[in-house]
Amino acid sequence: MKQKILIICISIFLISCSKKEKDFDSFEYSFAGTFSTVFSIKFTDNDTVFMREHWNSERDENSKFPKQRTNYFALMNSQQRKELRYLLQKINFKKMDSEYFEDYSDGSAFQLIFRKGNFEKKIFVHSHKIPKELDSLARWINYTKIKLKPTEINREFEFKSVEGLLPPPPPPIIN
Repeated sequence: MKQKILIICISIFLISCSKKEKDFDSFEYSFAGTFSTVFSIKFTDNDTVFMREHWNSERDENSKFPKQRTNYFALMNSQQRKELRYLLQKINFKKMDSEYFEDYSDGSAFQLIFRKGNFEKKIFVHSHKIPKELDSLARWINYTKIKLKPTEINREFEFKSVEGLLPPPPPPIIN
């Protein structure tokens, strides 16, 4: 009888200690607002996020944050991690279109890249007609970015989600 109870207890312990499945292997998001900001943010599977402020409308180079062409890291609190997890779980990335586009000038656009296992989805949005789950996620990221306490770092990051959002470089000057 004692052996059966011991086996049951050990089994319950081992089941409860099983590793939680990751919500994603890689998740990054870039946003471009015509007259506001262009930034990228890369989420890790823990509390760390990496950010790059590519451009913003702030003309004062002495402003504290966000400085243009600068990289940062920040830590999300447990509530922010729960919210991100919840929002990502609501999205069926396999059923999402790769592009939501309306032909209008200015406005804002964002692009995200979601990877989990062998699955990868890149979604570009320049439209007001998008699934509410994507809209909720984008609004949450933009809001949360403002609430984070970033620390400037010298490390370089590659943000594939910003491709197509940054304007092309100016043409060379011809004398």
